[in-house]
Amino acid sequence: MITNSKVSEIVWSVARTTLARRWFVLGVTGFAGVAAVIISLFLPNWYMAETRLLIPGQSSSGLLSSVISGGIGSSASSLLGGLVSDYQQQLAILDSRSVKQSVVEEFDLIEVYDLAESEAPMEYAIAELEGNIEFVVDNEYNYLAVQVHDKEPQRAADMANFFVSRLNEVGIDLSTETARAFRLTVENRYQETEDSLTAVLSARRALQQETGVLDLPAQGAAFMEGLTEWRSQIFVEEIKFESLLSLYGPNHSQTRAARHAVERAKESYDRALEGQERLMPVPQDSLPDVALKFAELEKEVLILGTLLEFARPVLEEAQLAEDRAAKPVQVLDRAIVPTVKARPWRAAICVVSTLSGFLLSLLYVLVSAWWKRNYALIASKLSSARTV
Repeated sequence: MITNSKVSEIVWSVARTTLARRWFVLGVTGFAGVAAVIISLFLPNWYMAETRLLIPGQSSSGLLSSVISGGIGSSASSLLGGLVSDYQQQLAILDSRSVKQSVVEEFDLIEVYDLAESEAPMEYAIAELEGNIEFVVDNEYNYLAVQVHDKEPQRAADMANFFVSRLNEVGIDLSTETARAFRLTVENRYQETEDSLTAVLSARRALQQETGVLDLPAQGAAFMEGLTEWRSQIFVEEIKFESLLSLYGPNHSQTRAARHAVERAKESYDRALEGQERLMPVPQDSLPDVALKFAELEKEVLILGTLLEFARPVLEEAQLAEDRAAKPVQVLDRAIVPTVKARPWRAAICVVSTLSGFLLSLLYVLVSAWWKRNYALIASKLSSARTV
């Protein structure tokens, strides 16, 4: 256990050793400080250019969202989910190899960083660039900052602005690719439905031309009403004929006229049943098949018309979503040429170097003094150990 007297003895020993070697400590500390000042003066200045961006959220409108949740399904919802912008997507684009490589090529950073003779110039240039850029999301004010360091202030500003232009190009391509895929899907389905409706309408028109029936429900109702009238007329003419036959006999002129009237009424009725009347130009034995064909075509027309009515606003909204996806980021502050250096921090370098020189010289003095005091004891113990 170390007592207070022992601690006091150690402290005084350190103080005496330091005081005895004070000129060495001061010399090394001064040398370190002067060297740090000289070296820091030769370090090149680095400038930082910054541009700030606002990423507007892009989401589908209420109409399309309600359509998706109501009937399109999860696949369409996942397609449109890609339209919602966030900082994660923008950071991924900015940090992508393709964007960094385009910056290296645009500003010839392989020559700027003097890497033309290296084994992998592009790889080393990208690695060097990564150490000179930073993408910061400010959670307080909700903006994205692109910071670029370079020895040339103009190049630093140009590189920061070039990052934004590449962000817009790649971001718009990715966003519109998703929106375009959904729009093409809706557009193709809409066109297929429209073509199907056109084919059904053509088939209905051909059936109308073939049968002469334009509106089966209306013509059917009128035909049934006509049959009733014809049956009533036959009934009236037969009663009139039988009355005249009983009064005047079969050879009377009125009786013959009544007989002809009954025959004409029956012929009209038979022609109607055989489909020879314009009101319903279809024979009665074929009417069920014709009615079934008309019913099937009308059903298809109704279904396809409903699908088109449903798909039309979805197609319009998909087209609008594709246009909205092409919206670039909002530049809050464009990067300007910096006038104040960002690094090196010469004062900090001088202070840290001077302090490091002092501590290292002090450590050397203390260790060397301890070694001198204990060298003989250590040597004797080592020799005795070898003897044993």
